[in-house]
Amino acid sequence: MNVTFTTASNLLVPALILLALALGVALYVTRYPALHPRRRAVLLAVRTLTLSALLFAALGPVVRYSTASRERNRMLVLVDHSGSMEVRDGDASGRTRREVADSAAGAIASDLQGRYDVRIAPFDASLGPIMTPGAWKGAASARGAGETALGDALREALDRIDPDSLAALLILSDGAVNRGEDPQRALGSSVPTFGLVTGSASDPPTTGIGGIDVPAEVVMGQPAVLTVTVRQGSRPATRGVARLSEGPRELGRAAFALPHPGSTTRVPIPFTIQERGKHFITVRLDSLPGDPIVKNKRRLVAVSARPAKRAVPLLASAWDWDLRSFSRGVEADTSWAVMRLVPSGSSGVVPFGVTGAAAHSGPQSLATALRDAHVAAVRYDSRTLTPERSAEILRFLERGGGVLFWADPLNRPPAEGALTQALGLQWRDFGRPILSGTSLELTPEGRSHEVTLLGGDAASAAAAWRSLPPVQVPLVLSLREPRLAPLLLVRFGNEATPVLLAGRIGQGRVAVLNATGVYRWGLTASGLAGGAGIEPSFFGGLTTWLAQSEDDRVVRITAPDLTPAERPIPVRLALSNPALARGARAVVTVPGRGGKTVALSASAQGDFAGSIELPEGIYTLQGRVDRGGRTLGTDSVRVAVGEQGVEFESLNADSGVLERLASRSGGASAPMDRPTPVLARLRSPEIAKARIVELDLFHNTWIFVVLILGATTEWVLRKRWHLL
Repeated sequence: MNVTFTTASNLLVPALILLALALGVALYVTRYPALHPRRRAVLLAVRTLTLSALLFAALGPVVRYSTASRERNRMLVLVDHSGSMEVRDGDASGRTRREVADSAAGAIASDLQGRYDVRIAPFDASLGPIMTPGAWKGAASARGAGETALGDALREALDRIDPDSLAALLILSDGAVNRGEDPQRALGSSVPTFGLVTGSASDPPTTGIGGIDVPAEVVMGQPAVLTVTVRQGSRPATRGVARLSEGPRELGRAAFALPHPGSTTRVPIPFTIQERGKHFITVRLDSLPGDPIVKNKRRLVAVSARPAKRAVPLLASAWDWDLRSFSRGVEADTSWAVMRLVPSGSSGVVPFGVTGAAAHSGPQSLATALRDAHVAAVRYDSRTLTPERSAEILRFLERGGGVLFWADPLNRPPAEGALTQALGLQWRDFGRPILSGTSLELTPEGRSHEVTLLGGDAASAAAAWRSLPPVQVPLVLSLREPRLAPLLLVRFGNEATPVLLAGRIGQGRVAVLNATGVYRWGLTASGLAGGAGIEPSFFGGLTTWLAQSEDDRVVRITAPDLTPAERPIPVRLALSNPALARGARAVVTVPGRGGKTVALSASAQGDFAGSIELPEGIYTLQGRVDRGGRTLGTDSVRVAVGEQGVEFESLNADSGVLERLASRSGGASAPMDRPTPVLARLRSPEIAKARIVELDLFHNTWIFVVLILGATTEWVLRKRWHLL
């Protein structure tokens, strides 16, 4: 123990105390000659001791020394439990890498627990529980799962344990890192890090998937190509088949050949998806007899399928110049296509202009026509919106579709019903035309709405709307409820009538266009000169806005498309208004037989997060947020749990990662079967966390006890011996 002693630099007070000490000794020697020598010696000793203690305190002494307690010297052992640790090349007896690492962790903890306060924790894609050596030996052993995220594990370990108490970090792993943060950046250089590497540096005798190139999105009904990279380890020439399947249905296959050990081939596999939406495809290698490793033969990928063009069903009893203008504006974006439909009977629809055999196939339901649509345009009249079709349109809105209702100048508006009540519109004076020359005017809401801004600002949009040819207004409208906001209006005398309204119904967006003669907007100077005109910016922008109804969801659930097997699925529920999260409760449910419900925890950001554990399979997660006995909103997402396989793209041990960590932090790295250099450094006294202790003797209680007792003793003795 290295001890240093310092005193105060002001010597005036000690000099005065020394003077008082000398004066006291002189007085006792000269003033009381008749006093018995023994009594004089006792009084002199008491005064000397008291003044000496006072002198010592006046010097302001501080004693500093370093100490290294066992509690301050903690060693954390991180043991790799990722999927690659299941390879059976840990030692000559054929144990897995994980079995060797687990055994070594227990032995090292027993050997060094007198030197350190040892803690052990497993990790793969995240850090597991931090345990004592005793708990580690008694913990149940599970198979390795997931990728290797050493950097994330280090970051979390330094958050859970005070880095100032860590004398050393020991990592037992095969060294391969394929996920998360860079370990060197996560660690820094504050803690000496040591590594023991298990596993062979050469590829094991296996053939496996080395990577997959797959388009994130494909077009329904059109061929796409998924490319599988197949790698050969230390195996002789191999032939096999790569297959794609979705559930029990095979989507494609291709044969491959690997002529020698260490070879690689890329296998393109054509496939076609007919149904729209998210699809989970299994990639599997077949015909590999004698391969000792089965983990790297299967991979799950996610693909979204969409139509070549997004359909916009347009339901109207006749085809006129206004609807042609709408179609031109929508289809200016080549990813959209207008699908013209005509009412048939009270509930069906048929394609417009279809003749021949197709005409005799009979009408289809409106629900079928809207099944794959995000947006629909519907004439707002009694012939089109019968009670049956109105109910189907209302269901389309409630599940998140967008609808443009366009007033018909020839047919009367629909009868009162659930849809008209949901819109909250009242009409009167049907067929009354607005006088020619009346121009369009932006409302305050219209001056900030993306549909009426036409891609510009409020000033340019107002000028553009004023410059357009006038329209006629079939209906004189008013609003019963403020569900829809007027964006454009025309004035006739003292009366203002809405031309364009927009808002929400259910989960969907709604626009109401109350105008006829709109086709003349496409005949303006910019349109006739070959420019874009207003049709694409207005009708195209309106269609895009209607299709984005999911942005209005009160609750939005997010989860990764794919989660590796044996790992919980992280789930997040966000509110459009974070202030509503206070006092709310959020749950995620997996519907169906054996369904599971998990409560999520609130965060300071106003959302909810948690995880749910599920076996391999494809699931729909339904999220719900309740507050005060009322449901604020729900949302759902499809996810899959299965093998992603990134962990198995390369199975050879890589000592480089642990060697770089050790070199940068002042530690050491070695193979697991030759651990002597690492253990010797861990046993050396230089790997220790020392704490500097400062002892301020001026504020030491015992010095003041001596001062008080000394002064009291001298006073008592002087009084007893009649010297006062």
